[in-house]
Amino acid sequence: MALGALGSVAVVWRFAADISVGEHVQKAIGGITINWDTVWATAVAGLIVITIGLLLRRQMTSGVPGRLQAAWEAGIGALTQQVEGTIGEQGKKIIPLAATLFVFILVCNLFTLLGLGSKYEFLLVPNADINLPLAMALYVIVRVHVASVRARGASGYFKHYATQPFPLFLMPFNIFINLVEEIAKPLTLALRLFGNLLSGTLMLSLIAALGAWKLGAIPIGNILVLPMNVIWKIFDMFIGAIQAFIFTLLTILYFDVATTVDHDHEEELFHEVPAAREPEVAQPVAA
Repeated sequence: MALGALGSVAVVWRFAADISVGEHVQKAIGGITINWDTVWATAVAGLIVITIGLLLRRQMTSGVPGRLQAAWEAGIGALTQQVEGTIGEQGKKIIPLAATLFVFILVCNLFTLLGLGSKYEFLLVPNADINLPLAMALYVIVRVHVASVRARGASGYFKHYATQPFPLFLMPFNIFINLVEEIAKPLTLALRLFGNLLSGTLMLSLIAALGAWKLGAIPIGNILVLPMNVIWKIFDMFIGAIQAFIFTLLTILYFDVATTVDHDHEEELFHEVPAAREPEVAQPVAA
């Protein structure tokens, strides 16, 4: 029995070793290699998002809303509550960006339902290619730094990185620590999304490879492929929704940190406010 189990593991390992993940239909233009399947899938996702927006605009009414409008208003209401609770009233400016990112990433991630686990997918998951998550992460971080300069001013922006988290005489350490943190933000934001979606693509490829797995004359793999595909696609769909939410939430948190006035400045403002005078107690009149 042990030998049979080892043989089965060896068969699965052999098929898993032949799986190719991360290969793309590529073409070099001007010395730059472009993944055309990612471009195609991203364009389709963009068209879907634009179509949803046009449908919302067409069905928008001040009366009884339709299902699409009701779902959108509920989502925007929850997002507005999250932003106002985190950043405050001034955070309303990032609601369009956060909503667009969530819908776009969710649509991209739902392409996993169309995946077959083949080497080249007709419509792959764009976020399983590091280029798209990294591009979105860099765009978000640039917007975050622009918002930070507007909120703190140029001098306050540089002062924040020079005087936090240690005192001013440790300025080189402050600059180094903050520089590492700012470099890590877009990388972690992109790699978290990319890694989870790439693992889903890998699992689909592994399940597809089970189709050739036979135990003697019985096609065990062919029996398991269909139910395992259904189960995994449902699970992967929830993973895609969660990752879209996490990306959007981290975007909101980055804007919150970037636009928050430093605590030392708040304390200075607090001390500038004169203390309220205690009310004078009337002295009793002597008889």
